[in-house]
Amino acid sequence: MKKIFTILSIAAVSLVSAQNLTVNSGFEAGLAPWAAGTVTTYTAPTIATTGAHTGNNSATYTATATTGFYQNVPVTAGKTYVISFWYKSTGNARIWSVYKNASNAAVYTTADASTDPFRTNNTYLEPASAWTQYTAEMPAGTAVTNLDVAFRVYGGVTASFDDVLAYEKGTMSVSDAAGFDKTVQFNTVVKDQITFKLPAKATVNIYSTDGRLVSSNRVENGGSVSTQSLVKGAYIVTVDNGADKISRKVIKN
Repeated sequence: MKKIFTILSIAAVSLVSAQNLTVNSGFEAGLAPWAAGTVTTYTAPTIATTGAHTGNNSATYTATATTGFYQNVPVTAGKTYVISFWYKSTGNARIWSVYKNASNAAVYTTADASTDPFRTNNTYLEPASAWTQYTAEMPAGTAVTNLDVAFRVYGGVTASFDDVLAYEKGTMSVSDAAGFDKTVQFNTVVKDQITFKLPAKATVNIYSTDGRLVSSNRVENGGSVSTQSLVKGAYIVTVDNGADKISRKVIKN
């Protein structure tokens, strides 16, 4: 499964926004390349298929012990990066992200966790029963090459995460990805065609689950893409307007 989504991420980099460094930030393609960690005892979240912030899916824990998940993304030393996401939580959950160097060693920007916004200033996210946005920013220090975009959830807590963005400050608006996602609509259970409601003309690509591009079309609002030639099974559909991208899983019956 890891190979499948690694290939897919190469074929369709940055599935939510052109400036967003995380891949599959809305969990519409499942979990990968997000993974359990960074502690070896942590377990992966489940993918909830109802009640997402946008799209169909979100990452969810009902934790019995401290656990978490992450994705590692490339960054540039000296630049300031922003992590923004939507969450719901019944109790103690937090962002617990860290910059790293080429040897994968942690490079901390602040003196301790209590002043580190990428570690929730050593506190927790406010409990929230409705989807709530949280945003933090911090410069990448000397020798930094990558960033673990990571989250923790603690025992006895149910928490969900969606629409995770990591980007260089000033390169995108926090609302871009979620706004584009909300304006794109299409059927995800298909037979002969996929019909699209779009804010403007966009490129629609269909990928097999091994990352192979099987269809590419320019589509107007109200337009359709034929799926008659596709064999039954699961596919990933991306919609790209030149600035933002979204991806969703579709099933061909």
